[in-house]
Amino acid sequence: MKENIFSESHKILFYETDRTKKTTIGMLVNILMLASQDQSIQLGLTEEKLNERGYGWVITQHVLKVERLPIFGENIKICTKADSYNRYFCYRDFWIEDEEGKIIVKMHSIFVLMDHKKRKIARLLPEFIEPYESEYTNKIERVADPKGDPKSRLVSEKNYRVRFMDIDSNQHVNNVHYFDWMIDGLTEEFLLTHTLAEMNIKYKREVHYGEMVNSETRMAENQLVTYHLIKAGEEESCYACCTWRSK
Repeated sequence: MKENIFSESHKILFYETDRTKKTTIGMLVNILMLASQDQSIQLGLTEEKLNERGYGWVITQHVLKVERLPIFGENIKICTKADSYNRYFCYRDFWIEDEEGKIIVKMHSIFVLMDHKKRKIARLLPEFIEPYESEYTNKIERVADPKGDPKSRLVSEKNYRVRFMDIDSNQHVNNVHYFDWMIDGLTEEFLLTHTLAEMNIKYKREVHYGEMVNSETRMAENQLVTYHLIKAGEEESCYACCTWRSK
């Protein structure tokens, strides 16, 4: 079976970067996810078509590896392919190439199909999968769980109210907003002297309009690994582990 790789070009815009002129983590994931959306549109599997059938795609986990972050004004190439799937899970790879063709970012993501009416994961339907020409597998990937280290120390706790503009068409908080809530738990000094190397983020529960979320940030003893937890009330919504490198 051939690899059905989709790619598109993108120029990094000023509002996709922070004060260091590097792409923010949330915007980086937005850019990557746009490529998968554009591939779906090209294949005729639009969000509207899925919604008409009562379904939508939901992400359960991202594993992001960063050689370096794209900078303001840089021209990059975004590539993605639907790698494999089983009865309930889809596995998709993303990567970014710089102008010299060097891969500077990789991301592996896990998707499930959500039944909007039942608010439950649905078994994958052939008509939503076959156009991507990905490989069927009986195996379920065992991706590392980014749970926190009990030896880590608490460095920040912040509360946020979910706004109307945080909600996407699946009627819950768009996944990329979690990145901003998590990174905001780190100090200005830390963010100016460190850059993200890896991030493993897992989503557990939907968050809805008007809810108050608590963002907890912990740091490992080596001060190069941080653990992040987003809770709504007493329920865990999302958690992540980030590995950093000093600039």
